[in-house]
Amino acid sequence: MSRSPEDPATSSWINRISGVMTPRFFKRLSIALGIGLVGGLIAHSLNMPLAWMMGPMLATFVASLMRVQMGIPMEFRSVILGVIGIFLGASFTPETLDQAARWPISMIAVLIYVPVVTVLVTWFYTKIARLDPATALFSATPGGLTPMVVLGAAAGGNEQEIALTQGLRVLLLVMSAPLIVLMITGVVASGHGDGDAVYMTLSEGLLTGGAALLTVLLFRKLRVPAAYMTGAMLASMVLHVTGVVEGNLPDWLLAGSLLILGSAIGSRFAGVKLSFLARLAGYSIFATLVILAFTGGVAWMVSQWLDLDFIAVLLAFAPGGVAEMSLIALALNVEPSFVAFHHIVRIFEIVLLAPIMAKWFQRHMQRKNAQNNTPAR
Repeated sequence: MSRSPEDPATSSWINRISGVMTPRFFKRLSIALGIGLVGGLIAHSLNMPLAWMMGPMLATFVASLMRVQMGIPMEFRSVILGVIGIFLGASFTPETLDQAARWPISMIAVLIYVPVVTVLVTWFYTKIARLDPATALFSATPGGLTPMVVLGAAAGGNEQEIALTQGLRVLLLVMSAPLIVLMITGVVASGHGDGDAVYMTLSEGLLTGGAALLTVLLFRKLRVPAAYMTGAMLASMVLHVTGVVEGNLPDWLLAGSLLILGSAIGSRFAGVKLSFLARLAGYSIFATLVILAFTGGVAWMVSQWLDLDFIAVLLAFAPGGVAEMSLIALALNVEPSFVAFHHIVRIFEIVLLAPIMAKWFQRHMQRKNAQNNTPAR
């Protein structure tokens, strides 16, 4: 039986970290963050929506197309997801729990929405973009990039095409969401949330960080999806709802988290050939427009039906990254807890369904190959 790279029996946590910490790692990381910082400063000076994520994302994306060698490893990004989880957990209040009585219905709507939008985009990638069925399905499924690439490859799909279409989807949705909000409301997502926010004391910060770490370790042991963010968010939520901790982490930590996430998204395209990118970019842009139109219609109906804020529902349903969409909600101070929980429901559904789809495709391909190899009588 093969073991996953995260299996403790395969390699210890210390060995994994020490294996990553090489001169090449620090060089690629420093280049990505340096370019991201420059992009963030320029975007901030231009008052761009969500400047500390949009600026780094665009800057590193352009640098990637120029074949600059850089990258932000998942181990580094996982720490940032924990910080984001603490920020999101702090948005929970006793009043939030009262409002949560309406959430189960909208969460059911998310569970229905995910397979519908997946089928819609799969049809587009199969019939219009002419991708093979396995590649089209795992390119269209709004899950995390890494699991979709791994499962899609196991099902016989093209790894590079899945990675590129998934990466472009997140890039385009993260770019468009703050601009759509700006056009609808006229509000610029500053990335700093509520200007009158109360901040944690040092002792509260240490308590929250310790509780978040323990919960993350437990969630990893239980193989909970997005364990770094969901574990930290749960710990922070419990401490805030019970009144043990008040306030949030300082703004500079949120800005830094935005910078790293934006740089990580853009640097995903490092080393991608421009011709290969151009071949799928047009299809990905059109597919994203279809997703946005469909998501907007569903969000409007759900918001009208349940008397919820349309922008919050739109961000909750938009299939960008769970951390990225939640951060946009946090920056706008638009029910970030609502947005985060709905994206976690989406991830749970995909984590449960994607392996089933991969196994079905594997069996389907095996039967097809067996039929092709059967000699004619």
